[in-house]
Amino acid sequence: MLTKDLILCKIANGRLKPQFVATNDVELLDLAERFIAAYDPTNSPVREEIEELTAQAAQGYRTPKLAQGIMKIVDDQAVFSSPQDMDYAAARFDLFQKAAEIIRANPGQTEEQYHQRLAEATKDNPLANRESIYEDLPENDRLVKLSFITPQQVLERYNCGLVQGLLLHAGSIQLTVHDTDPAKLRRLFKYLKFFRLLAHITADNTATETPDKLSIVIDGPASIFDQSKRYGFQLACFFPAVCALDHWSMRAEIEWKASKRFLVLDESSRLVSHYHNFTAYAPEEIQLFHSYFKESVTDWTIVGNAPFIRGDGNDVVFPDFSFQHANGTLVHLELFHRWHATQVIPRLDWLKKNPSAPLVIGIDRFLLKDDAIQSRLDADDALKSRIFLFSDYPTVDKTLRCLNAFLA
Repeated sequence: MLTKDLILCKIANGRLKPQFVATNDVELLDLAERFIAAYDPTNSPVREEIEELTAQAAQGYRTPKLAQGIMKIVDDQAVFSSPQDMDYAAARFDLFQKAAEIIRANPGQTEEQYHQRLAEATKDNPLANRESIYEDLPENDRLVKLSFITPQQVLERYNCGLVQGLLLHAGSIQLTVHDTDPAKLRRLFKYLKFFRLLAHITADNTATETPDKLSIVIDGPASIFDQSKRYGFQLACFFPAVCALDHWSMRAEIEWKASKRFLVLDESSRLVSHYHNFTAYAPEEIQLFHSYFKESVTDWTIVGNAPFIRGDGNDVVFPDFSFQHANGTLVHLELFHRWHATQVIPRLDWLKKNPSAPLVIGIDRFLLKDDAIQSRLDADDALKSRIFLFSDYPTVDKTLRCLNAFLA
């Protein structure tokens, strides 16, 4: 995504207008292609060499910030080598010190003799015989891989990146989704859950099991006091999932240039999602949970097509996971992470009123710092078998114990 200094947008009537580019612009496609060529992994270039090539490609372009933004999109697809775990400064000092000692002790030596003596004296130094003794410096990071991306995809991601960069400064987001495809809705909410966003979901149509119009209010990072940067990043990562829908509209309040502005978009913006393979973007802990649960648990299986659960009024609950026991019992799991404090007690109230609901709850221990939540958990003995605590992300063992307690 784009950082604040690279975002091009105008302000008109209190609204932010991102300066989207035409994804078929021949000049921009050529620029993107030259940037991609600079990251050719077959040559294993270092950052300094790449920066020289990209500077040449962008030289003289009429909008430098646009060129830098397009280059940033390409750079985000690159993977560079990391320095080894060693004290480079100490190793360099040892090399320089031994070289100086050899020069002082052997004033008449030939260059060949000097190199022989230095090689012998530094044979145990981890930087001896390295191509560069400065490989720990950022400019010497070496390109390992560039994820496949076409020039048109670069421009599509640039447009999406403009919006993502603005959402890093959002106070709140009102998202309306019109879609009759249940699979697309479920995929959207999987991304919403996996990025652990704080959202209130309501359905306009309460008559059907799967609603075809949803209103989603998502708190933005500007309204979150704890780790707002991390939350903002996850919100921005979620946005491409919205672009995959056929019909959607969004109104976001953005803190921009010391004022509150509104960003209003819908499917007519023709933004393209680069999320195609869901598992490729799911956080690693989610994938590990799926994998370990499948390997270690025999009586329960994770069900892919989790249903919507009707809450109070028009509220909709979308579980993080759904599990089916070998006897056919279906139980859903909803997780409350550290940003979800305002939603915990209302969900406990609902669960107490609906004890037969096939729902268990996992609560991040961080939320126990809230005295109201801690007191409520202490007071509700009847719900204790339906709740478990976790740190950052639940373990399979705790989840399994809660599922088995519900079944019993």
